[in-house]
Amino acid sequence: MTNGGRLYQLARTRQLYTGEPFHAAKKTLSGGNNHSPFAVAPMRQAHLEAEIFAKLCSGGQWWAHPFGISSVQAMAQSAVLRLDSHTTFFDGTLYPRSAQALDELLPDAEPGVQVNGVVGLRVTGIDGPDLHLTLAGGGCHLILRGAPGTDWAGEIDERWDRLGKAGHPGLWRAQQLTNHEEKHIREYPRLWRSYRRLDWLGSALLRRLAVFHTSSTAYLSRSWIHNGELILELDTVRGIRLNHDAFLNQLMDPVWGVPLRIRRRYCSCDPHQQLGHRIYTLQCTYHLEHPDDVGQGGLQLRFRHGPDPHAGTTRKTLASLGAPAKWLDRVLPKSSPDVSSPIDHERPSQIPGEKDNS
Repeated sequence: MTNGGRLYQLARTRQLYTGEPFHAAKKTLSGGNNHSPFAVAPMRQAHLEAEIFAKLCSGGQWWAHPFGISSVQAMAQSAVLRLDSHTTFFDGTLYPRSAQALDELLPDAEPGVQVNGVVGLRVTGIDGPDLHLTLAGGGCHLILRGAPGTDWAGEIDERWDRLGKAGHPGLWRAQQLTNHEEKHIREYPRLWRSYRRLDWLGSALLRRLAVFHTSSTAYLSRSWIHNGELILELDTVRGIRLNHDAFLNQLMDPVWGVPLRIRRRYCSCDPHQQLGHRIYTLQCTYHLEHPDDVGQGGLQLRFRHGPDPHAGTTRKTLASLGAPAKWLDRVLPKSSPDVSSPIDHERPSQIPGEKDNS
């Protein structure tokens, strides 16, 4: 294969992980090390990216793309996240994705709760649709790229005034860590340390976020951190095989993927058997860890297969938000019983002691 042909294939592969335009992927690869196509973020940058991942990828909303982020462009010490235009909450409320991101990210001091948002997050500038972010003390950089017409300045000023009137002073304009933020870290030291052990993982996943769009069969994804693990729950509708092995192969690819190995697994799907009663949700759970396993925290993947409690409306909602038609046909085909007609809303788990986090 010629160098041009090889670069073309590499750029196409990179797109599967980042969702970035082809020309951007090709430009990034043409000047880099193709044997290690994803730069590993240094410590401060990884901290910032992991906090952004934790807040923006927690779920609980409908988006045109998984987690409401259509693409990621990452360099060694910087990253650009292109946001969807809007989100729809499960109660049907339509809300700008930019405003929802600010709600999740910008830190404020709430009496009795300490700090909401990302401790130490600071706004360093606005350039058209781009909101520039860093952590107090610098050394890292991330851009949120809003949809055309996004008014970052207006949304930020409105939030500053609203929080101030509620007695929750905003903290994102301070140069250094505020007393509120320092106290927050002191009062939750174990939680803070456990989160920092997962910085490498949150950053690595954020830099490959499009894999949840291109390689997963899930129409709904959510995440949270518990007991030193980053937990990702991926819901696949009935009528579609989970294909979790294919997704894991992409995620753990030795060149493009995250450095992970499977520590433990529980699989409840059997291609030779029926999926069970129509109101049940089956779950395959994988516990993964860094190959070096030096106390770096782990990843738990929950592949769920069952009925959609929003049957008959989910595809229409996602389409109204601009979800790509080819993706919808793959993850929510019209032939699925959950897409074509309503079903029972009850979804008891078949896994003893497992809590349904929907």
